[in-house]
Order: sequence, then C-alpha cells, then structure tokens
Amino acid sequence: MLLDMIIIKCSSQFQDKRSVAAIFHLLKGRKSIQTQQDAFLYDLQKFYGIYKKLSKQSFNLIINQLQDNGYLHLYGGSVLSGKKGTAFLQKMDRHRHVPYLNGMKYSNADTIFCQRLFLLIQTLTNSWHNHFSFIPVVDTPQITGWVKDHYKQMKPKHENVLYLIHKELQQLLERFPEADAEFFVDCLAGFEHYGMSSYQLAKHHELERLDVPLHLTAIVHRMFWEMEQEPGKFPIISYIIKDVKQETKLSQSASKTDILLRENHNPAEIARIRNLKINTVYDHIVEIALYEPNFPIDAYISNEQQEKIAAAIRKAKSFKLKDIKSGIDDEISYFQIRLVLATHHKGVR
Repeated sequence: MLLDMIIIKCSSQFQDKRSVAAIFHLLKGRKSIQTQQDAFLYDLQKFYGIYKKLSKQSFNLIINQLQDNGYLHLYGGSVLSGKKGTAFLQKMDRHRHVPYLNGMKYSNADTIFCQRLFLLIQTLTNSWHNHFSFIPVVDTPQITGWVKDHYKQMKPKHENVLYLIHKELQQLLERFPEADAEFFVDCLAGFEHYGMSSYQLAKHHELERLDVPLHLTAIVHRMFWEMEQEPGKFPIISYIIKDVKQETKLSQSASKTDILLRENHNPAEIARIRNLKINTVYDHIVEIALYEPNFPIDAYISNEQQEKIAAAIRKAKSFKLKDIKSGIDDEISYFQIRLVLATHHKGVR
C-alpha cells in the first residue's frame, strides 16, 4: 500500500517527463546527477534513496499491477498517473509515515544506524548474560568492525550503556503512535531472541511485505528528526550515527573536483590535472551546485542568461534539456542550463 502510493506520487510529479526507470532509480538512491536532480526538480527529495534494497523484479511487478488496475498509464517509456491513481493519492495525505520520510537528508545514514544499533544491542545483551556464541543479526564487515571497536570501550560499563540505550529508545518511541513503537521493538534482537523477519513483521502488523522496509525507514527518519530538535537529549543513540551523518553527499570524485575549484582552478585545468574529460568535470560542478547553498553560479553564467533559461523552462513546461535548449540562444550551453536547473530548482517550477 505505502510503496504503491509512493510510486504513484512519483509518476504524478514527473507528469510523463521521466521514465519508469527514473522512479526506480529515485527510490534506490542512484548516485547519478540525473537522479539527484530529478529529486530536486520534481519535489521528490523525501523519497530519494528510501528503498535501497528494492529489486527490479519487485518494482516491475508493482508497475504492472498498477497499470493493470488503472492507477498508472505507460506511454512508451514514460509513466503517468491515471484517474484512479490521482484519487488514490488522496489517501496518501492521511498515511502517517509519508511525513516522516526525508530520504535526501537521511538516506545515507538510516540503514547504517539500524544495523549498528541492532547489532550493538544484541552484543551488549548477550555479553551481559556471558553468552558469546550468538549468531549476529548483521555480518557485514563495516558494521561488525564498528560494533567491535565500540564494544571494547563499552564492555566495562555495558550494563549502564544498555540502560541508557533502553531509556533513550523509550523516550524516543513514546513520541510515536503505539503501532510504530511496537513495530520498531519487534525488529530488535537480544539474548536468546531474534527480531522478527520481514515476513513475520508483515503478518504480525498486517502490512504488505514490500512495505515493511519502508515502515522501518520512515520510523528511523522520524527518530533522526526528533533527535535534531533536542540536541544532547539522546547522546548514546545520536553517537551511533554521528560520524555517518557528517559525511558529504557528494560523490568521491566530485569532492576532489570541489577541492580544486576552491583552489581557484577552472574546469579545463581540473580536467587536465585529474586526466578527465571536460564533460565529466562539468558533471561534478552540477553535482556540487545541487548541494552547495552559496554556489557561485555567476562565475559560469550571467544573470541575463539565467533569466533566459528560467523563462525557457517556464515556456516549455519541461525540465528536459532538449526542450529548454530549443527556446534559447545557441550561445547558452547545456552545461549552463543544467547549472540553472541545479541552483534554481525552487524558482523555476
């Protein structure tokens, strides 16, 4: 139900200007300029990267079902919500989990937070009972390494740490509807106890199985928001994710280009220094512009040209580069159009 709503919402926002694949890439949080720009341009930031483990097979199955039932219409590669889909979206406003979601802000931290927290609680509770042969709920080296390092620091006072984690989680979950609090607790593992599987959670909480990860993601995003409202109130829980939330949203390659830009190198020099194609450097600059509030766009395009591009966007009623380019001077490049889209996305809708 929730995933259906989100897919229909995305198709409604795209208004046949993007393909079905664009919705899939958005939900998966694809690290591409196009997908990230789609999130901003079509006001879909909250859904970016909220379902990283969604399979193409499951996604296609939902698309086909929504199309067969008249909620979506496919035209070539584009997708548009039907009348039934538009009516269905009215229910979305009443779904409590939708306002929780903030994928563009939290999608790089939510999964890591859950895995660290779940494994840390499991490790501490088993250690408290002198039981060290349990099967870990997470076995990825990145997570197990973090928990091992921090468990060593917590072991001498693990009983107190467990108490604080329990206290902070209780205070956080008291701010949620009871159903959400119970859902989150059902995910936790402890001594001689494992959290419910996706199948068990779906059955116990009467959910569609594909909605289970979305419910957990929504709850975690709301947790992050609550912790931000009262800094310092949840020190243990906040510490678990502190280092991840501070990570840059830029790709590693774009970050290197950003450093060189700050050293006053121009795009051509950066391409030569890094042995890259100039268009690759342009891609990096557009990516930087998406996330840098004070990006110096005037260094790349004049105010007059920016106004021409904004006017062309409004006239074309499209964010497609080809549609915009056909309505402006030849001297304005695709790179400059993309920069305007990246920096003025709130003002050109």
